[in-house]
Amino acid sequence: MAKGITTVTQIEKALRQVKQTGEQEALPLSGYKGLELRIRPSGDSVSATFRHRYKHPYTAKRPYMTLGEYPYMTLEQARAAHTANMSLLSQSIDPMTHREQQRIAQAAAMNNGFVDVANQWLADKTSNKNNMPALKTVKEWHRLIGFAVNEWGKTPVKDITPPMVLELCRKLQSDKIETGKRVRSMCERIFAFAVGKGLIKNNPAFEVKGLMLTSQTTHQHAITTPVPFAQLLKDIDALKDSNERTALQLIALLFTRGGDTVAAKWCDIDFEAAQWTLTPQKGQSRSDMVDELIIPLPAQAIAILKCQYEKTGMYEHVFHTHRTRKTKHTNIEKLSVTLSTMKDGYYKGKHVPHGFRASALTMIQEQLSYAHHLPDIQLGHTVKDNNGAAYNRAKFITERTEMLQKWADYQDELRTGTSLIRANFKQSKEQKLG
Repeated sequence: MAKGITTVTQIEKALRQVKQTGEQEALPLSGYKGLELRIRPSGDSVSATFRHRYKHPYTAKRPYMTLGEYPYMTLEQARAAHTANMSLLSQSIDPMTHREQQRIAQAAAMNNGFVDVANQWLADKTSNKNNMPALKTVKEWHRLIGFAVNEWGKTPVKDITPPMVLELCRKLQSDKIETGKRVRSMCERIFAFAVGKGLIKNNPAFEVKGLMLTSQTTHQHAITTPVPFAQLLKDIDALKDSNERTALQLIALLFTRGGDTVAAKWCDIDFEAAQWTLTPQKGQSRSDMVDELIIPLPAQAIAILKCQYEKTGMYEHVFHTHRTRKTKHTNIEKLSVTLSTMKDGYYKGKHVPHGFRASALTMIQEQLSYAHHLPDIQLGHTVKDNNGAAYNRAKFITERTEMLQKWADYQDELRTGTSLIRANFKQSKEQKLG
């Protein structure tokens, strides 16, 4: 046994001998300095372990490093491990310290799996009790994240590549195009969170944004010229149902989404500051939409809301109703039906609640001569400057307050006909807005 071993046959022979003698052996492996197979009796059997004794690059001590147990570690694997250790030592790196660092890094990576980072993102988004997203929004987040978790699970975020994101989203789009787009958008937010924590350098979901399949565009019917818009305002004023009339009047003034408007809560409206702070429902799953919006309230909106407060101020929602048990507020479908049946169906195919956003965006620019970014910010879009940086919404609150007051005053002038002299007599058109 004095000679070093070079074959598996020699190892098996040594194992049988130790089993017979009951004496421990440490057999060197020929050609691999410091590498040996330690064989020890263990009851009726024997155990064999490869280990490497080397000179520490700094302390000059000669520790033993256990490599693995034979036969689970083969002779070739033991030789390869020895070669790797010698390579580290040539760089003055201690192999055992290096292995421990790798173990720690691997453990950390297991805590940086996609599901872990997604849960951290969710916890971060729901940690502020004063700015909690709606329960409906959180449920939608969980639904979208679920698709990605089913695909990647504990896969470290650093190992998830743009092609992997594209493959998942395209697979989802084969069933429903919008689902794939929303999952990509949600993943982009989670990976952005990972970038901020220093877990990854690039956002793989952002890099495939332009590769998503697009669905056929559906345009929202909208009246965007002064004369027919003036008549629309008058017809809304003549509605008998106070909830529907008030909701449509506010949407016309503030061009908020119908869903956000009918779900408005009194606790979010500050009469003293003349502001309404809301969390847009669509902003929670789309990267091109803001997740919080401050809406300045013009005098006309304040007057409408104060009148409404006398009717529903004792309830949670501005447009409280007993007709819908689930939401306890007027629903957007009711507003759509109201517009489509108003004036014996005249507005069907001409204007919908969402169309007020196109009306405002068009006429505020064409009739009131405002630059596009102000009404666009008011729409809740993420608007970027020439350098690609998002505008600071709070910075433009004064300008937006002035713009909305002028827009409200302009509507009053349209009702009386005093502003129609500057009207742009184009045919009404359809315009797509987020």
